[in-house]
Amino acid sequence: MANQHSQTNGSSATTLIDDTIRAFDQGQAASPQEGMSLITDWFSSIKNNHTAGDVMEPLRALHEELQTGAPNPTRLQNLLNQLADQTEQMATKTEGDVPSRLTTLATALRNFAGQFSTVS
Repeated sequence: MANQHSQTNGSSATTLIDDTIRAFDQGQAASPQEGMSLITDWFSSIKNNHTAGDVMEPLRALHEELQTGAPNPTRLQNLLNQLADQTEQMATKTEGDVPSRLTTLATALRNFAGQFSTVS
């Protein structure tokens, strides 16, 4: 499937946050390919953002795990929870309507991570 999440240069961070939340809510982030697509968009969006730098390492680790072709559910759960924690911390460093969006994103990440606790 083509990278349907790719952002244009003019797209804002809030658009990417909203797109990511929608992807989790609609189950689109469930496939490794869609997950990698979202992560690629996040890499592009935050590469020069020092406030968001803390999420780069868990994003890289998640991307690598998805590339294996057979991601470990426990590892995915841990990485998604780590991203949720970092996202919440990032929310305290932003202004406007971004903090509430980041908090919603953190909740979506945790909810998605919780799905892996039932995978055997």
